[in-house]
Amino acid sequence: MFRVYRCDLCKNIGYAHVETEDEESRCSLCQGIILHEPGTVYAVTVQEAQSSVRELVIESQISKVRQGGNSRGLGIKKRVFNIIESLVDMNRGRPVTIENVMRECSEAGIDIGRAMKFMDTLESEGAIRNDGVAVSLTKEAWMDV
Repeated sequence: MFRVYRCDLCKNIGYAHVETEDEESRCSLCQGIILHEPGTVYAVTVQEAQSSVRELVIESQISKVRQGGNSRGLGIKKRVFNIIESLVDMNRGRPVTIENVMRECSEAGIDIGRAMKFMDTLESEGAIRNDGVAVSLTKEAWMDV
């Protein structure tokens, strides 16, 4: 089975293979110890674990927005950044393809042209790195989280 977790040390969201609930596991990003706690989610298959991770990332992003208290909603640039951040988070800190970012932006109702424009802006501001194929967050962006 797979334990779905949010690391207390680095806030990474991921999953780890465990044989029993009592077995400890390690965070894939910082190697912090992950233990069973009340409310811990377990999945039988990798696909179920990945789906649970996605849900946890989305819930995390929604709670960040709610805590911000912005009643007007997020601007498109911030929404594009949040999409990139969520995808990189789900990919365990590794870069994600521009194709995946554009797909998520499109599904979120963001025009592809505008999304590309804001990705260029985020890159010029130093929040993301774009090599033309994949996008990653800069160290500064990770520290802001």
